[in-house]
Amino acid sequence: MPLTIYLSKVLGLALIIMGAAIMIRRRYFVPVFGAFVEERLTRVVMSTIELLAGLFLVVAHNVWSSPPAAIISLLGWLAVIEATAYLILPDDLVEKVIGTFNTPAWYLGGGLFAIMIGVYLAGSGFGWW
Repeated sequence: MPLTIYLSKVLGLALIIMGAAIMIRRRYFVPVFGAFVEERLTRVVMSTIELLAGLFLVVAHNVWSSPPAAIISLLGWLAVIEATAYLILPDDLVEKVIGTFNTPAWYLGGGLFAIMIGVYLAGSGFGWW
């Protein structure tokens, strides 16, 4: 359980910060992620980092016993799945997927969702409730 508390604090704060940044600067992020398809080296490097981070989470914390633990485990598995998809799928399919979600409205909703999950995790980790 100490690992769940630690990861709840770290991931919770990270999700709050990233969610706020994405919401505030969503128009900035649209072309950045749009270039993700064209910049193959960047995609490979970022996907490799995401795959490693996801695997670290999955291997160290594949725990589903409480809601915070399950969220952390789910985030790890989602990172592994997303990174694997970016590494394996052809460019045209990656472009189609990114094009579907790469809009300011999706960033607003995604940022808000990240903040909500982040507040829940941070609150659980720091004992706010």
